[in-house]
Amino acid sequence: MSVVELEEGKEWLNDTFHLIRCEDDCLPSIKWVLTLAKAVVLRHGVRGLVIDPYNELDHQRPANQTETEYVSQMLTRIKRFAQHHSCHVWFVAHPRQLQHWGGGPPNLYDISGSAHFMNKCDNGIVIHRNRDEKAGPLDRVQVCVRKVRNKVIGNIGEAFLSYNRYADISVP
Repeated sequence: MSVVELEEGKEWLNDTFHLIRCEDDCLPSIKWVLTLAKAVVLRHGVRGLVIDPYNELDHQRPANQTETEYVSQMLTRIKRFAQHHSCHVWFVAHPRQLQHWGGGPPNLYDISGSAHFMNKCDNGIVIHRNRDEKAGPLDRVQVCVRKVRNKVIGNIGEAFLSYNRYADISVP
């Protein structure tokens, strides 16, 4: 890549992606994230929002509300935001600590917090990196499409990727 190409790439990234970061020592709430996301959608016409990761959001819920109820309401709020602003939302959540994990990819019910991550999502994708030499190459990444609500846009299935650690390029 030439210096000119690098500068053009940096300019494209700057024009295309808008980061929302909480620079304070506090954790952002989903309300805070969606308020700022609304401003970016309206100001810049953004059509995609990535909230990553779930476990770094502030999840203060009322004492009389269960975690399952909280997650359900939060996911409903995110879905309404997406529909109202014609903005696709990718929500990144990690699995809970699995007691008897066999090394394979988790499912959507394994996400820490609630089964609603499976129940309420339109599309559920699990990214799994092999960490066991006995199970196969350590550079193997499995992309598992676990849920597709609208069958016109895709199918349940999986794909495998390999990563060349030394060349820093993806290899099909």
